[in-house]
Amino acid sequence: MTSFVLFTIGAALVLVVSCDFLRTTVSLTGTGFLSRTIAGGPWCLGSIWVLMHLCGYVLIFRGGLSLVHAETGAPTTWVLTMAFAGSTFSTLGASTAKMTSGGWGIVSMIAATNGMFLLILSVSFLLSILQTTNSARTFASRFRTLKVYGPEGEASQRIAGLGPDLSRVVVMLIASPLPGFFVPNDPAMDFSSAIIELCVLAEDGALVETSEIVAAMKLLGRHPGTSSDRDDLAAACCRAEHHTIVRTDSR
Repeated sequence: MTSFVLFTIGAALVLVVSCDFLRTTVSLTGTGFLSRTIAGGPWCLGSIWVLMHLCGYVLIFRGGLSLVHAETGAPTTWVLTMAFAGSTFSTLGASTAKMTSGGWGIVSMIAATNGMFLLILSVSFLLSILQTTNSARTFASRFRTLKVYGPEGEASQRIAGLGPDLSRVVVMLIASPLPGFFVPNDPAMDFSSAIIELCVLAEDGALVETSEIVAAMKLLGRHPGTSSDRDDLAAACCRAEHHTIVRTDSR
């Protein structure tokens, strides 16, 4: 009975984490529940994915007589089972344990395939996050450089010219909102506070309602649905306030 419970819990854990991983990395529609929860804290998302998968496979292999010591033939301990699951999941294949049957060998193959896809997609996903973060900070920096000319006249036209850049960043944020949690130390590169300032300019009429930059802000407000406000600009501002920090003047 205990073995069945361990196998069931392990399989459920692997299934839930795999769904969250795929939802976050390849769905292009946002993040999974676990990813949203973890991203709000000081935890490394990639490490959590790997550790939770590893825990799941350890429980699965402990759900029966799946492994024996290669030399003595004795059943493996929890430590050796963890070492086998880790080496299999990381596709290294180096372990002093061996499978007891072909069925458990298939489970081992599934774990190795799962690990290969997770490691590859995790690296690609992290690189995508870095690219989105850099693009967002570049936009914020350019916006503040143009804003020093004042919110009217030529400055407003120049700011409106940033529409294509903002649209590009918004589309990347819709695909993966995680970069929004990374607030830079330099306020000049703070994308979320730049969105708040842009919303103020739009509400004051300094930006044309039909301009591309206003359309991009409205698109940001409609996704990923962090606010129930029907006004897309207000929703974009609400989202930005959720992803920034209050700064104090240190001077």
